[in-house]
Amino acid sequence: MKENLTDLSREDSSRTRRGDGSAVSLLSHNLRRGIRWDGFGVPTGVSKMGGVYVKNIFQHYLYRRSCGEMEVCMKCRLSICLMAFICLSLVFSGCASTGGTCEASDLMADIHAAKRPASPAPPDEAISKEINRFSAELLKASAANEGNVMISPASVYLALAMTLNGADGETKAAMLKVLADEGLTVDMINKASRNWTNLLTKTGSKTTLTIANSIWFDDNFTPYKPFLQSNADFFAADARKLDFQDKDTPQIINDWVKDATRGTIDKIVESIDRDVVMYLINAIYFKSDWQTPFEKNNTRDRTFTTPNGTVKTAFLHRIGQMAYFSDNEATGIALPYDDGQFAYFALLPDGQTTPRQWLAKQDQASLFDNIAGMISQKANSNVELAMPKFEAHYEDSLLNELTQLGMEIAFDPNRADFSQMNEQHTKDLYISEVVHKTFIRVDEKGTEAAAVTSVVEDKSCMPISNKQLILDRPFLYGIMDLKTGMPLFVGIMENPAAK
Repeated sequence: MKENLTDLSREDSSRTRRGDGSAVSLLSHNLRRGIRWDGFGVPTGVSKMGGVYVKNIFQHYLYRRSCGEMEVCMKCRLSICLMAFICLSLVFSGCASTGGTCEASDLMADIHAAKRPASPAPPDEAISKEINRFSAELLKASAANEGNVMISPASVYLALAMTLNGADGETKAAMLKVLADEGLTVDMINKASRNWTNLLTKTGSKTTLTIANSIWFDDNFTPYKPFLQSNADFFAADARKLDFQDKDTPQIINDWVKDATRGTIDKIVESIDRDVVMYLINAIYFKSDWQTPFEKNNTRDRTFTTPNGTVKTAFLHRIGQMAYFSDNEATGIALPYDDGQFAYFALLPDGQTTPRQWLAKQDQASLFDNIAGMISQKANSNVELAMPKFEAHYEDSLLNELTQLGMEIAFDPNRADFSQMNEQHTKDLYISEVVHKTFIRVDEKGTEAAAVTSVVEDKSCMPISNKQLILDRPFLYGIMDLKTGMPLFVGIMENPAAK
């Protein structure tokens, strides 16, 4: 269950529902918005880069409760469903299925987004610290799940930041507390999100990083224009209306998802419940070459010790200069991609300590600041490295995790206030589900140009290493943005052979 980010200009709308809401509603609305931060266009073919490929999906569902068949009263509640994912996104405005008449209307046609800064600035330091704190809290909460875990804090944060623009009252206050600190405003979060996204997409030639945001509404829902304006200005989001009860609508969304994820995810929606009113989606796609590729000839099987025994799996091997860091609790390495803007890190807790035990002892306010600090202060050492080659998927409902972080009011049909999303400002919206999907693949490959510069490694002719890191038991890993020290993806690898 998982995904990664390399191409911040597209979006994958992978939707999984874990427990449909109990609300019975007659209106279903979808929000959809496709964003492309690296030119806002439809993605063209991408060269098959190796190294790491990550895709993440975060989706949020919106429901309305109806008091009677085919009628909606003021006491009804709508629910929102968020979905975040990492992938390419392409807005699909027509039907690809057989003979339907379903069409998606563009709600942003009359919305003119503010001009983006020509030179992207880093996010405000105070917001950066809050994003890192949120990322650590989300990882700690997600670590309660068993097995392999892989989340994209960046995707989840951006999706919630988009949603925040439609919140009011106590719901807005609760979301602000989760996403930021006292004294920080929605406008500050919006600007930081825009700056971070713009900065992320200024990548090297061997990296694809895209971010896409979309909002889908049902035909019967009338969104509040300032909500659309904010999402256009700061998140380059696309918003569209569809008849959620039309038989072709799921296929339209799924075709869009398939395009957005370059075929890696081909279905999000099986069917749309009558109470779904809106989908808000963030997608991040990341694909990049290792700065120094692994040599395929050195890939061989080793034993990996899982919590339940041992498995044989393929390991990547390298001996050479690399970033190596260690304290009295864990040892790690950082492997840069492409031009060095992003790096893959792996941390192996010392002794018999598990990644979850190590995480539990870390201060969430400084966890990722500390990791970024270790990477930046690292000394290049001659290291013998062995790490699993793996492909992993992760899928989870984040309702429990976000409730634990303090967002429970947003999921309460009787208390949630998202009145800044609809034109009538009625308080009949609530978040019914938050679905997160990620995917990651780590292998030896690089682009053709990178492969030309690689040197065949043979252990017998390698210099003697003075450091060793063998990742043959559970470890923590992730992808960091080294410009800001903020995590794009983080996870726990317990079993690289698990599918």
